[in-house]
Amino acid sequence: MIVMKLGGSSVGDPAGIARAIGLVRRELDRRPLVVVSALAKTTRHLLAAGEAAAAGDLSLARESAARLRSFHERAAQPVVPAGSLDAAFAERFAALDAALAAIHADRGAARALDPRSADLVASFGELLSSAILVQALLHAGVDAAWLDCRRVLVTDDLFTRANPDYAATGARLAAAAAPLLAQSRVPVVGGYVGATAEGITTTLGKEGSDFSAAIFGAALGAEEVQLWTDVDGILTADPALVPAARPIAELTFAEALELACSGSKKPHPGTLGPASRHGVPIRVLNSRHPEAPGTRIGPLVPGAGGAAPAIRSIACRRHDHLLYAMPGAAGAGNGFFPAVYDRCADLRPALMVLGATEAGVPLALDRADRLAEVRAALARTAEVGVLPGRTVVSIIAEDLATCPALAARALAAAAEFEPRLVVAGVAAPCVRFLVGDRDAAAAVAAVHGKLFEEGNVR
Repeated sequence: MIVMKLGGSSVGDPAGIARAIGLVRRELDRRPLVVVSALAKTTRHLLAAGEAAAAGDLSLARESAARLRSFHERAAQPVVPAGSLDAAFAERFAALDAALAAIHADRGAARALDPRSADLVASFGELLSSAILVQALLHAGVDAAWLDCRRVLVTDDLFTRANPDYAATGARLAAAAAPLLAQSRVPVVGGYVGATAEGITTTLGKEGSDFSAAIFGAALGAEEVQLWTDVDGILTADPALVPAARPIAELTFAEALELACSGSKKPHPGTLGPASRHGVPIRVLNSRHPEAPGTRIGPLVPGAGGAAPAIRSIACRRHDHLLYAMPGAAGAGNGFFPAVYDRCADLRPALMVLGATEAGVPLALDRADRLAEVRAALARTAEVGVLPGRTVVSIIAEDLATCPALAARALAAAAEFEPRLVVAGVAAPCVRFLVGDRDAAAAVAAVHGKLFEEGNVR
């Protein structure tokens, strides 16, 4: 069996939903389980409604909810029978209204949306999109069945970035999905959303639907996890910065994780953990261009099969805080560097290593709201200085560790930016350098032009 994750850009309108049906239909022989994201921009609008309710404007929150209902009805109308979603929509939007009213009634002095309420409000996007897709598949003659993501994905209570309970999730998913798959039915489940063991709604954070798909694929021993999006795979750079960027055919799990933690939009860093532990390949594909081979992420030997060692991609993280961890009294000695690297592993992808010197370790943090958490985590090991407003650029390939010529070429391409070779990266070796935020686009384009000529991409 396989897992197919359909992103918001792949089901954002009736044409996208129709394409998604075609994608599912052509994979029926492989017994797909389908994971679907919220329709395009829905999560953003749901959170805005929650914030309005928390700020005291329930009327504005309800207006936002009404617009969302109209949007979903318009998206569904051409692809599902009239009336087939009336009950589901009535139930979902009544529950959303109750949630917004409760947020308004319980708002505190801060008048801010708390994480637990944010997860509850955001969850309606996937509940709606999965309901629409099930009815669209049934209408197209595909025997589909809806699974409640809150009943199969079990997490802790770290709201807005919950961690999955793999054992509990595996047991629940097997009980719910295995009988459907055995009957050649297509289970459809919302991504991104789960619940605690007590039933409190949670989310996995940004790009959490990819994470959900990998969790489900690992739990079911899938042949592969397909991530359907709107680009032809993972590219050699962000196309918004480098229009000439092109797809990468293959990545190792380690290279993909390093890219994700270094700023690449795909894949979600959490996706690689369950997939790599269970040896389940991930394929990033384009729903608008399904004949393209996309990018395969999975076990492979860098440089094997006659392929020359090559740079895989350049990732870019803007608006980072530059941290410098220096040995404190408690962290002095041989244990300093391993302790810092362990803390980075615990806090990834927010925190990553930029290099290492005798004096200390430069780090990059992409979320200012976690600065206090990072300082606390490093307190016993290091003294930490902070400098905001930097962009971290990473040139990534596992071959950097085994091919001195490739490392020299990467360092030379970025020579004007004082690059560092980081062999102990988050997952794979890389060359990193810092530039100011305003210079990031020009720097990435310049380095990409020097590195990605014909024959340099696997």
